[in-house]
Amino acid sequence: MTSAARLVIIKRLVFAKVMDLNINILEFDSIDSTNTYARKNAGSLPLPSLIIAREQTAGRGRHGKSFYSPKGTGIYFTLLFEAGGGSEHITPAAAVAVCECIEESTGIHTDIKWVNDIYLGGRKIAGILCEKFESAGKTLIAAGIGINATTEAFPADIPLAGSLGVSPDPKETALKTAVKILEYDLRGDPVKLLGEYRSRMFILGKEIEYIKDGKIFKGKALDINPDFTLEIETGAGTESLSSGEISLIMR
Repeated sequence: MTSAARLVIIKRLVFAKVMDLNINILEFDSIDSTNTYARKNAGSLPLPSLIIAREQTAGRGRHGKSFYSPKGTGIYFTLLFEAGGGSEHITPAAAVAVCECIEESTGIHTDIKWVNDIYLGGRKIAGILCEKFESAGKTLIAAGIGINATTEAFPADIPLAGSLGVSPDPKETALKTAVKILEYDLRGDPVKLLGEYRSRMFILGKEIEYIKDGKIFKGKALDINPDFTLEIETGAGTESLSSGEISLIMR
Protein backbone atom coordinates (compact mmCIF):
# COMPACT_ATOMS: atom_id res chain seq x y z
CA MET A 1 0.00 0.00 0.00
CA THR A 2 1.12 3.60 -0.62
CA SER A 3 0.79 6.64 1.60
CA ALA A 4 -2.87 6.47 0.63
CA ALA A 5 -3.19 3.73 3.24
CA ARG A 6 -2.71 6.40 5.90
CA LEU A 7 -5.40 8.60 4.43
CA VAL A 8 -9.10 8.44 5.04
CA ILE A 9 -11.18 6.05 2.95
CA ILE A 10 -14.62 7.61 3.24
CA LYS A 11 -16.73 4.76 1.92
CA ARG A 12 -16.76 1.01 1.55
CA LEU A 13 -16.22 -1.19 -1.46
CA VAL A 14 -19.23 -1.09 -3.74
CA PHE A 15 -20.05 -3.19 -6.77
CA ALA A 16 -21.94 -1.65 -9.66
CA LYS A 17 -23.48 -4.07 -12.12
CA VAL A 18 -22.79 -2.66 -15.58
CA MET A 19 -22.71 -4.55 -18.87
CA ASP A 20 -22.52 -7.83 -16.90
CA LEU A 21 -19.37 -6.54 -15.23
CA ASN A 22 -18.83 -5.85 -11.54
CA ILE A 23 -17.11 -2.47 -11.33
CA ASN A 24 -15.32 -2.27 -8.01
CA ILE A 25 -15.57 1.29 -6.66
CA LEU A 26 -13.24 2.75 -4.04
CA GLU A 27 -13.77 6.30 -2.79
CA PHE A 28 -11.09 8.32 -1.02
CA ASP A 29 -11.32 11.65 0.74
CA SER A 30 -7.68 12.34 -0.11
CA ILE A 31 -5.00 10.36 -1.93
CA ASP A 32 -1.64 11.03 -3.51
CA SER A 33 -2.70 9.97 -7.01
CA THR A 34 -5.50 7.69 -8.18
CA ASN A 35 -3.25 6.36 -10.98
CA THR A 36 -0.41 5.70 -8.54
CA TYR A 37 -2.78 3.85 -6.22
CA ALA A 38 -4.18 1.79 -9.09
CA ARG A 39 -0.74 0.75 -10.30
CA LYS A 40 0.68 -0.06 -6.89
CA ASN A 41 -2.36 -2.11 -5.87
CA ALA A 42 -3.16 -3.67 -9.25
CA GLY A 43 -2.31 -7.17 -8.02
CA SER A 44 -4.91 -7.09 -5.25
CA LEU A 45 -7.75 -5.09 -6.84
CA PRO A 46 -10.69 -6.75 -8.63
CA LEU A 47 -10.94 -5.84 -12.30
CA PRO A 48 -12.29 -3.48 -13.36
CA SER A 49 -11.82 -1.09 -10.42
CA LEU A 50 -12.74 2.59 -10.25
CA ILE A 51 -10.76 4.72 -7.78
CA ILE A 52 -12.35 8.10 -6.99
CA ALA A 53 -10.88 10.87 -4.82
CA ARG A 54 -12.06 14.26 -3.59
CA GLU A 55 -8.43 15.44 -3.59
CA GLN A 56 -5.08 14.37 -5.02
CA THR A 57 -1.97 15.60 -3.26
CA ALA A 58 0.34 14.41 -6.05
CA GLY A 59 -1.88 14.16 -9.13
CA ARG A 60 0.00 13.14 -12.26
CA GLY A 61 -0.29 14.22 -15.88
CA ARG A 62 1.47 13.25 -19.10
CA HIS A 63 5.23 13.62 -19.58
CA GLY A 64 5.84 13.71 -15.83
CA LYS A 65 3.76 16.82 -15.26
CA SER A 66 1.60 17.28 -12.17
CA PHE A 67 -2.16 17.73 -12.22
CA TYR A 68 -3.54 20.30 -9.78
CA SER A 69 -6.27 18.55 -7.78
CA PRO A 70 -7.61 20.65 -4.87
CA LYS A 71 -10.21 19.17 -2.55
CA GLY A 72 -13.89 19.41 -3.35
CA THR A 73 -13.69 21.40 -6.59
CA GLY A 74 -12.82 18.69 -9.10
CA ILE A 75 -13.60 15.14 -10.17
CA TYR A 76 -10.55 12.86 -9.98
CA PHE A 77 -10.64 9.15 -10.77
CA THR A 78 -8.84 6.21 -12.36
CA LEU A 79 -10.35 3.23 -14.11
CA LEU A 80 -8.16 0.12 -13.79
CA PHE A 81 -9.02 -2.68 -16.21
CA GLU A 82 -7.56 -5.47 -18.30
CA ALA A 83 -6.76 -4.33 -21.82
CA GLY A 84 -9.13 -5.58 -24.49
CA GLY A 85 -9.48 -5.28 -28.23
CA GLY A 86 -9.90 -1.51 -28.19
CA SER A 87 -6.95 -0.69 -25.96
CA GLU A 88 -4.80 0.60 -28.83
CA HIS A 89 -6.95 3.74 -29.02
CA ILE A 90 -7.96 3.99 -25.38
CA THR A 91 -6.65 7.55 -24.94
CA PRO A 92 -8.88 9.11 -27.63
CA ALA A 93 -11.72 6.87 -26.43
CA ALA A 94 -11.29 8.27 -22.90
CA ALA A 95 -11.23 11.83 -24.25
CA VAL A 96 -14.48 11.33 -26.15
CA ALA A 97 -16.04 9.60 -23.13
CA VAL A 98 -15.22 12.56 -20.88
CA CYS A 99 -16.69 15.06 -23.35
CA GLU A 100 -19.86 13.01 -23.79
CA CYS A 101 -20.38 12.57 -20.04
CA ILE A 102 -19.85 16.26 -19.36
CA GLU A 103 -22.37 17.15 -22.05
CA GLU A 104 -24.91 14.58 -20.85
CA SER A 105 -24.60 15.76 -17.23
CA THR A 106 -24.39 19.53 -17.72
CA GLY A 107 -25.37 20.37 -21.31
CA ILE A 108 -21.93 21.95 -21.80
CA HIS A 109 -20.13 21.14 -25.05
CA THR A 110 -16.38 20.67 -24.68
CA ASP A 111 -13.62 20.21 -27.24
CA ILE A 112 -10.42 18.17 -27.48
CA LYS A 113 -6.87 19.37 -28.05
CA TRP A 114 -4.80 16.53 -29.47
CA VAL A 115 -3.96 14.17 -27.86
CA ASN A 116 -6.14 14.18 -24.80
CA ASP A 117 -6.75 17.58 -23.21
CA ILE A 118 -10.36 18.73 -22.78
CA TYR A 119 -11.00 22.42 -23.44
CA LEU A 120 -13.81 24.87 -22.82
CA GLY A 121 -13.64 28.49 -23.97
CA GLY A 122 -9.95 28.27 -24.79
CA ARG A 123 -8.99 26.83 -21.40
CA LYS A 124 -8.06 23.31 -20.32
CA ILE A 125 -10.71 21.95 -17.97
CA ALA A 126 -9.74 18.26 -17.92
CA GLY A 127 -6.75 16.02 -18.50
CA ILE A 128 -6.26 12.31 -19.14
CA LEU A 129 -3.36 9.97 -18.36
CA CYS A 130 -3.65 6.42 -19.72
CA GLU A 131 -0.89 4.05 -18.61
CA LYS A 132 -0.52 0.50 -19.92
CA PHE A 133 1.51 -1.95 -17.84
CA GLU A 134 1.94 -5.64 -17.01
CA SER A 135 0.80 -7.19 -13.72
CA ALA A 136 0.54 -10.87 -12.82
CA GLY A 137 0.70 -11.90 -16.46
CA LYS A 138 -2.03 -9.49 -17.55
CA THR A 139 -1.88 -6.30 -19.58
CA LEU A 140 -3.65 -3.63 -17.57
CA ILE A 141 -4.61 -0.03 -18.23
CA ALA A 142 -4.93 2.71 -15.64
CA ALA A 143 -7.01 5.45 -17.26
CA GLY A 144 -6.70 8.49 -15.01
CA ILE A 145 -8.99 11.49 -15.47
CA GLY A 146 -9.11 14.85 -13.75
CA ILE A 147 -11.92 17.35 -14.37
CA ASN A 148 -11.88 20.90 -12.99
CA ALA A 149 -15.48 21.42 -11.97
CA THR A 150 -15.53 24.61 -9.90
CA THR A 151 -11.83 25.26 -9.23
CA GLU A 152 -11.15 29.00 -9.37
CA ALA A 153 -7.59 29.67 -8.21
CA PHE A 154 -4.85 27.89 -10.19
CA PRO A 155 -1.07 27.95 -9.77
CA ALA A 156 0.73 30.54 -11.89
CA ASP A 157 2.47 27.85 -13.98
CA ILE A 158 -0.82 26.68 -15.53
CA PRO A 159 -2.23 29.94 -16.94
CA LEU A 160 -4.55 28.25 -19.45
CA ALA A 161 -6.38 26.17 -16.85
CA GLY A 162 -10.12 26.67 -16.45
CA SER A 163 -13.21 25.03 -15.02
CA LEU A 164 -16.64 23.87 -16.06
CA GLY A 165 -18.27 26.33 -13.68
CA VAL A 166 -20.70 23.68 -12.45
CA SER A 167 -20.26 20.59 -10.31
CA PRO A 168 -21.82 17.37 -11.62
CA ASP A 169 -22.00 14.47 -9.18
CA PRO A 170 -18.43 13.08 -8.95
CA LYS A 171 -19.34 9.42 -8.46
CA GLU A 172 -22.00 9.44 -11.17
CA THR A 173 -19.70 11.22 -13.61
CA ALA A 174 -16.81 8.85 -12.91
CA LEU A 175 -19.01 5.76 -13.28
CA LYS A 176 -20.64 6.94 -16.52
CA THR A 177 -17.24 7.75 -18.00
CA ALA A 178 -15.87 4.38 -16.90
CA VAL A 179 -18.77 2.56 -18.55
CA LYS A 180 -18.20 4.38 -21.85
CA ILE A 181 -14.49 3.52 -21.78
CA LEU A 182 -15.18 -0.13 -21.04
CA GLU A 183 -17.84 -0.30 -23.73
CA TYR A 184 -15.35 0.94 -26.28
CA ASP A 185 -12.59 -1.37 -25.09
CA LEU A 186 -14.91 -4.40 -25.30
CA ARG A 187 -16.77 -3.70 -28.51
CA GLY A 188 -15.89 -0.25 -29.79
CA ASP A 189 -16.04 0.90 -33.39
CA PRO A 190 -12.75 2.64 -34.37
CA VAL A 191 -14.38 4.37 -37.33
CA LYS A 192 -17.16 5.83 -35.18
CA LEU A 193 -14.65 6.80 -32.50
CA LEU A 194 -12.49 8.57 -35.08
CA GLY A 195 -15.49 10.60 -36.25
CA GLU A 196 -16.43 11.62 -32.71
CA TYR A 197 -12.82 12.44 -31.86
CA ARG A 198 -12.27 14.47 -35.01
CA SER A 199 -15.55 16.40 -34.60
CA ARG A 200 -14.35 17.81 -31.25
CA MET A 201 -10.79 18.57 -32.37
CA PHE A 202 -10.72 22.39 -32.31
CA ILE A 203 -7.12 22.74 -33.52
CA LEU A 204 -7.74 21.50 -37.06
CA GLY A 205 -6.96 24.11 -39.71
CA LYS A 206 -4.99 26.21 -37.22
CA GLU A 207 -1.32 27.08 -36.86
CA ILE A 208 0.42 25.16 -34.08
CA GLU A 209 3.77 24.64 -32.45
CA TYR A 210 4.80 21.09 -31.68
CA ILE A 211 7.71 19.39 -29.99
CA LYS A 212 9.53 16.57 -31.74
CA ASP A 213 12.85 15.05 -30.70
CA GLY A 214 13.23 17.83 -28.17
CA LYS A 215 12.91 20.60 -30.77
CA ILE A 216 10.06 23.05 -31.43
CA PHE A 217 8.51 23.17 -34.91
CA LYS A 218 5.66 25.09 -36.49
CA GLY A 219 2.97 23.89 -38.86
CA LYS A 220 -0.75 23.66 -39.55
CA ALA A 221 -2.91 20.94 -38.00
CA LEU A 222 -4.63 19.34 -40.99
CA ASP A 223 -6.48 16.24 -39.85
CA ILE A 224 -6.69 13.24 -37.54
CA ASN A 225 -5.53 10.15 -39.41
CA PRO A 226 -7.26 6.73 -39.08
CA ASP A 227 -4.54 5.67 -36.62
CA PHE A 228 -5.33 8.79 -34.53
CA THR A 229 -2.02 10.48 -35.36
CA LEU A 230 -2.11 14.20 -36.11
CA GLU A 231 -1.37 15.17 -39.71
CA ILE A 232 0.59 18.42 -39.89
CA GLU A 233 1.44 20.61 -42.86
CA THR A 234 5.01 21.84 -42.66
CA GLY A 235 7.24 23.88 -44.90
CA ALA A 236 8.64 20.64 -46.30
CA GLY A 237 5.33 18.85 -46.86
CA THR A 238 3.30 16.88 -44.35
CA GLU A 239 4.11 14.62 -41.45
CA SER A 240 2.17 12.60 -38.88
CA LEU A 241 2.73 13.19 -35.18
CA SER A 242 2.10 10.11 -33.04
CA SER A 243 2.84 11.66 -29.65
CA GLY A 244 4.10 14.84 -28.08
CA GLU A 245 2.98 18.29 -27.00
CA ILE A 246 1.29 20.87 -29.20
CA SER A 247 0.05 24.41 -28.66
CA LEU A 248 -1.86 26.92 -30.75
CA ILE A 249 0.03 29.88 -32.16
CA MET A 250 -1.84 32.93 -30.91
CA ARG A 251 -1.96 35.90 -33.28
